[in-house]
Amino acid sequence: MFSWLKTKRRERALTAYALPDDEWRAALRELPFLNHYAPEALERLRDLTTLFLVEKSIVSGATSGVHALEVTAHMRIMIGVQACLLILGRGSTVAEAMRDYDGWENVVVYPGDFPRTYDFEDEAGVVHRLDEPIAGESWEGGPVLLSWPAVEAGYDETGMALVIHEFAHKIDMLDGAVNGLPPLPVNARAAFRGAIDAAFADFCQSVDRNLDTAIDPYAAESIDEFFAVTCEVFFAEPELLLLEYPAYFVQVKSYFRVDPIAGDLQLDPSI
Repeated sequence: MFSWLKTKRRERALTAYALPDDEWRAALRELPFLNHYAPEALERLRDLTTLFLVEKSIVSGATSGVHALEVTAHMRIMIGVQACLLILGRGSTVAEAMRDYDGWENVVVYPGDFPRTYDFEDEAGVVHRLDEPIAGESWEGGPVLLSWPAVEAGYDETGMALVIHEFAHKIDMLDGAVNGLPPLPVNARAAFRGAIDAAFADFCQSVDRNLDTAIDPYAAESIDEFFAVTCEVFFAEPELLLLEYPAYFVQVKSYFRVDPIAGDLQLDPSI
């Protein structure tokens, strides 16, 4: 009953909170990798963004002081569009696709990089506490944290699509393990695991040999970071991922049910 009511509420929200045309077009102009997407794909993305903005609070992480940040409507839409790219092909309806983002509420936006504190133990067994500045973070069951300047800079300028990266971590977390695997049916897990493991091993070997890599070397940090970085590349520069790791590209495309090169959807549930 709860699921049915939630679906109906989402369907009503699409009409009640439809995004203004001018604000939608302004967001798309800042995301040139969406320029070639088919009209039906963009319309679905717009509906998903509408629901995302209804259901998620996008709030400032700095509300006072000289570095206070006001989260504007345009900022909210820019974040929502990119977050929803990862669920664009998911579910038979947009209401069903939104289930991938159930279970948490907030996106917190900062005026710049923010500190992350963590402990580590050295070889002598001494525990150290470090603070390091980061641009984004995803918490399992909790918020997504984003640096607005990093979001605003965009993929063309920085080679980083921060929103896509952090929401890829959210997708990775859906099955309860942060291991570079999205939630997959049993019969699809082995193929995806084999493809990502092979791609990751090859990539790490290139980084270890200090070779210049077309993909951000940060992807070698761990298998989950490799998944998140390559999701950025899949949506923002898909030809590159296809060229570098074609077998892995096929698996990513199969999971997301989007062809980012053709700019269309693959909504056949058998895919």
